[in-house]
Amino acid sequence: MITKELKISKLLTQYPQAIEVLIKVSPHFRKLKNPILKKALAGRVNVEQAARIANVDVNILLSKLNNLVNKFSEEINSVNKNEEKTVKGDDKMHENSYKIDQNKVVTFDVRPIIAGGKDPLKFILAKVNELKDDEVLLLINSFEPIPLYTVLGRKGYAHKTEKEDDVFKIYFYRDSKLNVTDEEITPHINDEINIADFENIIEIDVRELEPPEPMVKVLEALSKIDDKTVLLMHHHREPLMLYPKLEERGYRAFCTKINEDYFKIVIIKKKG
Repeated sequence: MITKELKISKLLTQYPQAIEVLIKVSPHFRKLKNPILKKALAGRVNVEQAARIANVDVNILLSKLNNLVNKFSEEINSVNKNEEKTVKGDDKMHENSYKIDQNKVVTFDVRPIIAGGKDPLKFILAKVNELKDDEVLLLINSFEPIPLYTVLGRKGYAHKTEKEDDVFKIYFYRDSKLNVTDEEITPHINDEINIADFENIIEIDVRELEPPEPMVKVLEALSKIDDKTVLLMHHHREPLMLYPKLEERGYRAFCTKINEDYFKIVIIKKKG
């Protein structure tokens, strides 16, 4: 739960997407988009002080921030439940008992990437693709990247998670017991479908939103998709973590890369 005593720097570290909530409450918070100003200001003030500086009601600000946290928690809980259904008890024992060979560990600290305002997913996937069959990836992060477990699990990687103070250390290692299903997280090419064939087109633009808000927006819109309705999403990156969630819910994704910072994703309901 977000309290008025929480430092803005800690808030943004735990929930980077909270910056969009702050800006919606008051344009004054836009200066936090500037890395230099963010570093200078965020560590000095708490939520209550920030509300006073921006001349907004602290209770309204707290309510909006906690609504965001609740949405994020619900999404994480949903992922956890899906993982629990697909992981048998003996698999959990296998994970807990797995012995890490430190000579085979490749360490990747993603905290500087996140601090720089970038999404670390593409860097993580690139690092995974560079691993040798017997190597283990040690991912270091300031929070537990639970959706990543599903993405890498579908690539044949199990995980072992450790926490030291506020630092998470997650070991990803190949597991022959896991079925590799890359096709389930690989989107279809957009030329396979013509959105003009649908009577209704729902468009959402999430290019200015921070995670997990884009995913939340999409999941909220899924109920509106039917045989006559298609969802067109404009995104600043390819949403790889979204694909398995769509597959689980009975939807298909078609992705077209416009340029390095612009992707169009068409989402339809599976037939049958």
